Amino acid sequence: MPRRESPLDPGDGSLLRFAGDLRALRERAGSPPYRQLALRAHCSAASLSVAAGGRRLPSLAVTLAYVQACGGDVREWRHRWQLLAAELAADAATRRRAQDAGRAPYPGAAAFEAVDAERFFGREALLDRLVALLAERRLVIVTGPSGAGKSSLVRAGLLARLGMTPVVGASAGRAGGGAGRAAAGADVPVALLTPGERPMEAYALALARLGQRAGETTRGASAAAAGDPVLVVDQGEQLRTRCRDAAERARFLDALVATAAGGPGEALAGLPVAAPARCRVVLVVRSDQSGPLFAEHPGLAEVGRHGVLSVGRPAPDELRRAITEPALRAGCTVEGALLAVLISTAAQQPGALPLLSAALLETWRRRSGNALTLAGFQATGGFEGALARTAETLYNGLEAADRTRARAVFLRLGGELLGADEDTADRAPALGDGLASGGELVPGSDEGTRKPVRRAEFDDPGVPEVLERLVRARLVVVDRDTVELSHHALPQAWPRLRGWLAEGRDALGEQRRLTAAARGWAAADRDPELLFRGVRLDDLRRRVETGELAAAGVERAFLAASVRAAVADRRRAQRQNLAVAGVAAAGGALLALAGGNRIRRAWRW
Repeated sequence: MPRRESPLDPGDGSLLRFAGDLRALRERAGSPPYRQLALRAHCSAASLSVAAGGRRLPSLAVTLAYVQACGGDVREWRHRWQLLAAELAADAATRRRAQDAGRAPYPGAAAFEAVDAERFFGREALLDRLVALLAERRLVIVTGPSGAGKSSLVRAGLLARLGMTPVVGASAGRAGGGAGRAAAGADVPVALLTPGERPMEAYALALARLGQRAGETTRGASAAAAGDPVLVVDQGEQLRTRCRDAAERARFLDALVATAAGGPGEALAGLPVAAPARCRVVLVVRSDQSGPLFAEHPGLAEVGRHGVLSVGRPAPDELRRAITEPALRAGCTVEGALLAVLISTAAQQPGALPLLSAALLETWRRRSGNALTLAGFQATGGFEGALARTAETLYNGLEAADRTRARAVFLRLGGELLGADEDTADRAPALGDGLASGGELVPGSDEGTRKPVRRAEFDDPGVPEVLERLVRARLVVVDRDTVELSHHALPQAWPRLRGWLAEGRDALGEQRRLTAAARGWAAADRDPELLFRGVRLDDLRRRVETGELAAAGVERAFLAASVRAAVADRRRAQRQNLAVAGVAAAGGALLALAGGNRIRRAWRW
């Protein structure tokens, strides 16, 4: 007779609840002995017993084997395991942060700074191009989608290559500019600023600090010819996302162009600064905002059009160096299985670099000796666990109105990703489909379903501001005129979004059909023959008015044109009916007149 299972330790922690639910699942399956369960699960009885022991988190493979042998929902338990692993990893990371301060080889989701230059790898070729371009041009514009690593390239790459480290970063509303202090004896004047809400204030302070050092000699700054100071404007998209004063924005761009041309001239309009006579400018701006900035300021477009450097996704070899070299510098190694999973996943995800760095930092905190392992990565919850935790935290921090807007954004992006034209529940891939051994999506498993959405479809009041928060949280990636989720597993990894998609799958299908019809109409030069009419139009209008469907951008225009066409059709039909009635009346009158004439003639006879 098999001995009874030891009771769980007292308490109500997440790990104990997880183990208790595993035991309950086994009881519902008839409480088979662990030896019998092991035969079904193709796993050792000891491993299965430990999984339900509540003392430590079992591996994902053992958990799923246990669940499958007991007839449980594998997909549900995969998500539960990932969320629990992420929670436990966060707790462990909190305990280790103090002892790890200054030793971690990865910065996490934040951008690399100049002080991180010794652990910044993989972008050497791109950095060479940037340095050469800055040597040729006085104004260089670094652009690319969110999460592509633009800020890291400039801060940890260019500034270190120039041989300096910024003293203070300038931003609106914060005193002090970012003058350059030399590294290893070099002394290159450099200012680093972010525009913020008051870009002219940040600009004036940065130039003032540069002017204090303008006469000093430089060394090791090949891009700053003749010792020219360098003004770096990072996160230039803030000119449109945070600065609401169009006049101040124009003054700031005028100032940048004037600075690159040889001096600020009258651009500062009375702000007392000791600006350098000559200065080179590097403007870092997200690609979805670079076009609008150029359109808004033709002078910037003219001066900067020959000095644009586009930053895209890193190649696999670049990812390999970015992963392994910082670890080697810290005396660690990266397990081959982990390296393969990270590269295969990051290579196909838009804006994957922040997610990759954050995952590597957490994996390093759970390293085995000096090795970063696949098991450690899985124990953090992987990319999916981090995304789900970030999404839930952000959503809970929104106001009610912004939650509604965020839900609409996620539904639109998630519906496009999963192909909700058909039954979403049937078509949505399980998180286990197409996975590598580490539980990560491999190339080709879902790549064909990614469909970026046009930025114009998120122009309803308040939605651009919510979208910007999602971009800053690394949940959404914007590139030129498109928007997409930062990771294609988010609809399955985040339970709240998964529930939304399942609840509204019929509406999502109709939403996609409306979107497809509107895009087709716009692509066909707004052909009136493609507009909706009749019962279908009335049904769509009702569902949009009740909030069941969302209409933005081209969809609103499509529905408005359909309504106008329907009204015109009714008026035309009314005119036709009136005309027919008029003809019929006239014909009747003529017949009556002819009949009367015949009667009168007959009486005469």
